[in-house]
Amino acid sequence: MSINIAKANQGEFYPFKETIKANNDILSGILATFDGDIEIEGTYVTDKDNVYIDSKLRFDIIFKCARCLEDVKKSFNIRCMASFYLEGESVEEGYYPYSNNVVDMTEPAMQEIILNLPTRVLCKEDCKGLCQVCGTNLNNSNCDCDKLQNQETITPNNPFSVLKNLK
Repeated sequence: MSINIAKANQGEFYPFKETIKANNDILSGILATFDGDIEIEGTYVTDKDNVYIDSKLRFDIIFKCARCLEDVKKSFNIRCMASFYLEGESVEEGYYPYSNNVVDMTEPAMQEIILNLPTRVLCKEDCKGLCQVCGTNLNNSNCDCDKLQNQETITPNNPFSVLKNLK
């Protein structure tokens, strides 16, 4: 998402509203996908060779529940602030480079999204998860795997079953 600042007057605030194509590659390592594109809306101001942007990112992500693997849609509305310096000038820490009067908000937006991703998503607070033996979703139905494993006459084909007799 590029913003052309060629006609911006120093010290004046300018609004912008754009859409960034959602890239599921930034969600690698988690079971999730974007549901639609990323909307970005905010203002920018120039000061000498620097550009300062204050914006809001709005997007939806479909996660897999950490316990039962059901789809869970989460909506995000996060603030994204970024500072840019003119490429070739002195580099300041925390600033992104820009050139030819074009500021690209894609990198700061993607970093802000990554920083705001939850570490764990549940479909509901009391999600029961999946049965470890048969894989049944315990939120939807029950299984008899627990009862069968506790019976003395039935021993599962498990190398640790001999430990059951130790006291």
